Amino acid sequence: MLRLFEEYTKNGKITEALLAGRNLFNRNPGDEKIFSAYFSYLCTLAETLPAFADRKNFAEQANVALAFYSENAMLTKEFVEGFSIYQQRLNVILENIKKTTMERMAEEQEKAESLNTESLKKLFALKDSMQGKITQEKFDEILVQIGKLDDVIEKDAFTEEQASLYESLTKDVSELIGVKMRQLEHGKNIDYNKQAAQAFASAFEKFRKEEGKYKNQAQLFSLVSTTLFAFDASRLFNETLIYYNHVYSYIFSRLDDDGKLALTRYAIECERKQR
Repeated sequence: MLRLFEEYTKNGKITEALLAGRNLFNRNPGDEKIFSAYFSYLCTLAETLPAFADRKNFAEQANVALAFYSENAMLTKEFVEGFSIYQQRLNVILENIKKTTMERMAEEQEKAESLNTESLKKLFALKDSMQGKITQEKFDEILVQIGKLDDVIEKDAFTEEQASLYESLTKDVSELIGVKMRQLEHGKNIDYNKQAAQAFASAFEKFRKEEGKYKNQAQLFSLVSTTLFAFDASRLFNETLIYYNHVYSYIFSRLDDDGKLALTRYAIECERKQR
C-alpha cells in the first residue's frame, strides 16, 4: 500500500496520492514510516503549490495528521525527538502562511482605503453638483450615483479620518437633498399655479364673452372641467385661490338655480390635474 502511495506521488497524481496516503495513515495511525511519508507529502504540497488557499488547506491537514499521530504512536525517546522535527517543519510552514495572510490582509486594507478615498472624493463632487439650480432629471441622476457610491464604499475599512469625513459628508448630503427636494417641489408648484391662473383667466374670458352659451349645462361642463375645476386646490397658492374664488363667484352669480347646482356638482366631480 505504501508503494502505491509512493508511485502516485512520484507521478504527480495528487488526488490519488492523497487518497492512498490518507487511507493508509488512518489504518495505521501509529506507524512512523507511514506517517512520515504522508506528513512529508502534505508539507511539500503546503510549501510548493501555487494557490495560497491550497497551501493553507494542506498545512491544516498536516497539522491534523501530526496531532493524530501524536495520540496513537508508541511514546519513546525516538518518537519525541522525531515529533519535534516534524513540528518544527510544520511551524515554519504555518508561520509563512500566517505572514502571507497578514501581508495580503494589509494589501487588501490599503486597497480598500484607497478605493474609499476615491469614493469619498466622488461623493464630495456630487454634493457640490447639487449646489446650483438643477433639473429634476439631473437631481434623480445624482441620487442614483450617490446610492451606487454608498454601495461600493467599504465602511469596515475606514480609517478614523475617512469615517469622520463620511459621517460629515452623509449629513451634509442628506440635508442638501432635503433642500433640493423642497426647491424642486416649489418650482413644480409655481409652474402648476401659473397653469391654473392661466386656465382660470381663460374660463373667465370665455364665459364673459359668451355668457348665454354657457347657460347650457353641457357647454358649462366643457368649459369648467378643463379650466376652473382642473386643478388641485391643495397645491394652489393663496394668491391663486383668491383669483379662483373671484372667477368662480362671477360665473356662479350669472347662473340660474339649475346652473348653480350643476356648477357645484362639477366642482365636486371633476378630475384634477396632478402635474
